[in-house]
Amino acid sequence: MIFRRILPALLLAFAFRSASGEDDAARSQVPIQIESRETTKEGNLAIARGDVVINVGETTIYCDYAQCDMVTRDVLVVGDVRIFRGEKIFSGDRAIYNIDTKSITGFEFRTASGPFLAQAHLFVSTSAGAFEADRGLFTTDNTSDPGYHLRARKVRIFKNDHTEYENVTVYVGRTPVFWLPYLYQPSKSDQSFSIAPGSNSTWGPFLLTRVAFPVSDNTYGGLRLDYMAKKGAGLGVDLTQEEKKTGGWGRFRAYYTDDKAPGTKDLGSANEQVSPTRFRVSVQDRTYFSETVYTSVNFNRLSDINFYRDFLPAEMRTDPNPDSVFAITKKGENYAVNLEVRKQFNKDFESAESLPGLALDLKRQPFLDSGVFYDGETSVAKLRRNFLKQQALFEYANYDMVRLDSFHQLTYPKVLGGWLSVIPRVGVRGTHYDSSVSSPRLVPGDPLYASGGSLDRVVVNAGLEGSFKMSREFNGVENRTWGLDGLRHIIQPFANLSWVSSSRNPAEILPMDALSGSSKLSAIDFPQFNTIDSISSWDILRLGVRNRLQTRRDQQTLNWVELESFMDLRLQQPDYASIKTADGGRYSNLFNRLKWEPLPWATVNFESQLPVFDKGFTEFNTSTNLQATKDLTFLVGNRYIRGNKYFNNSDLVTGGARWRMSDNWAFRFEESYEVVTRQMEYQSYSVDRDLRSWMASFSVVFRERIPRNETAVLLTLILKDIPSVRLPLHVDPQASSSSGSSKNH
Repeated sequence: MIFRRILPALLLAFAFRSASGEDDAARSQVPIQIESRETTKEGNLAIARGDVVINVGETTIYCDYAQCDMVTRDVLVVGDVRIFRGEKIFSGDRAIYNIDTKSITGFEFRTASGPFLAQAHLFVSTSAGAFEADRGLFTTDNTSDPGYHLRARKVRIFKNDHTEYENVTVYVGRTPVFWLPYLYQPSKSDQSFSIAPGSNSTWGPFLLTRVAFPVSDNTYGGLRLDYMAKKGAGLGVDLTQEEKKTGGWGRFRAYYTDDKAPGTKDLGSANEQVSPTRFRVSVQDRTYFSETVYTSVNFNRLSDINFYRDFLPAEMRTDPNPDSVFAITKKGENYAVNLEVRKQFNKDFESAESLPGLALDLKRQPFLDSGVFYDGETSVAKLRRNFLKQQALFEYANYDMVRLDSFHQLTYPKVLGGWLSVIPRVGVRGTHYDSSVSSPRLVPGDPLYASGGSLDRVVVNAGLEGSFKMSREFNGVENRTWGLDGLRHIIQPFANLSWVSSSRNPAEILPMDALSGSSKLSAIDFPQFNTIDSISSWDILRLGVRNRLQTRRDQQTLNWVELESFMDLRLQQPDYASIKTADGGRYSNLFNRLKWEPLPWATVNFESQLPVFDKGFTEFNTSTNLQATKDLTFLVGNRYIRGNKYFNNSDLVTGGARWRMSDNWAFRFEESYEVVTRQMEYQSYSVDRDLRSWMASFSVVFRERIPRNETAVLLTLILKDIPSVRLPLHVDPQASSSSGSSKNH
């Protein structure tokens, strides 16, 4: 038996050496091992029969019959063929494998890689990770009767790059749904074809579609064709480019529609109509000239101030005031130099422009091996401030100036007695403005507001930060219900004293980088406090303590609960001029941040600030996620704020749940109710149906908002398999962006 299994390998090895010659032997050094019940040799062919097993490098082939051509180095395998190459499996009736190129040509073949399943009349695989199939069927539904599949005349798959489909028909069950002549699917982008039907109050019934297409080896794009009953037809194009070698990337997005109901401007007069020509052009780019030099571009042009609200509400929440930035950056080991131009090209948008600005940032680094660390930043810029016309009390609403600013700081971190960490610091900042506020009594927009002469300001800062840790273990604490296997309590008191002296009051300075109203405490250290024009004299002591309870779980240490409490003692109250702090007393509110994760199916987050020692406002933010049973999950939250002059009183209660009624059906809902106004701001109710490979959802959404309420009906089909496997079909009305996918860098 051993002789009969080894003999084919010896014969084939001898045959290859004698027929291929020394050149071919040098060309292929891959060892070949063949086992079978019977072997023969006929001319240039070495033949193996019965339980044949062939091992070539990382490839293993099982079959009933194999013959090796010693000239072409092709191996023909027939009968119950199974080919294993890495994580991929190929099976079929017969195939040809080339030992040199590692290419596989299969007939009536099937393959599987992860959840991806395919069968084809002719299947060709090469060692470069490229596959080609004729008359193929593709699905991720691993059953004899898949719930969906695609049939294509020809498919070309290029691993980690893209997939091309020709003459594609999509089936749900055995019913053809639609046909497309060509589809192109990049491996790292949205689905190559998407369709999103639905209806809402703003658009009426709508249908959004997108088809991807190739441009070059590293560039792909998408064409959008949309129809909205109340708005009309829309056309969009998006292009994405990736430079794999350098890490550079680029993105172009454009959208146009002739709006049938454009409405009036959000921030303009009631009679100021929006033009029906609605468009958006956006360009983002990062180009590397070397490992340390790169350019950044972020260009945004909108037809009107309402475009985001009407067509891209998701982008409006993240970037409500889109401007444009062009920059070139040089980075070193301890520094970064940045030349930047910031410009607002959109009408009716507020902006703070830099035309241009040059900045040098020096990160914290050792100073002369003294134990002292140095950090700093220096910038010079020509700045321009553009206000919204309707916010100005006078005809002139803009001003500009040149600002030169330089900051330098020394820190000396030490550990005293092996337990007390202290970080003393001292810094100085000098700023020159070529114009200033002529009188603090004037307001922006007055023609005399920015008529003051040049102004110089010197700021000196000093501070001392200290902290230490104490811990104690309670090994006897055990509770299976709450997942406790011992407890360790870590307590870390901390204090941060910040003293700042400014030679000028912020009311004298034209505000460019100005502090915005917030319910949170502002930074008291530099350069973390980065609103240069709002720097004021202050003397603040921030006191706090961090508590952590840790336990053992799965041979790891887990933070079972974390609590941080802190507050400010304002020995000298800062005066930010145009912006007053929401909590302006000598003592700030007491802040608490709690995170409790007792079990994998329970999470509690709680934030609060209370006027314990002084007058102030009250704020609570809570959220709780709880999986009560394997079929029932709850989400409950609350946002409560009272007495803050920058925000309306609010008591917003949010909640939701998902109930898995059976293996195939589930119901979920989300609601937000504002107790103060007695308004149900948001409601969403959905029924989910598990279609094996797909999840189908039917949702009804209600939003109560000014100036009009919105209602939407959505039908969503989601492919449940892992996102890295992409088939050219995607149905999701939530993907209502008219500009394609986004990329974050």
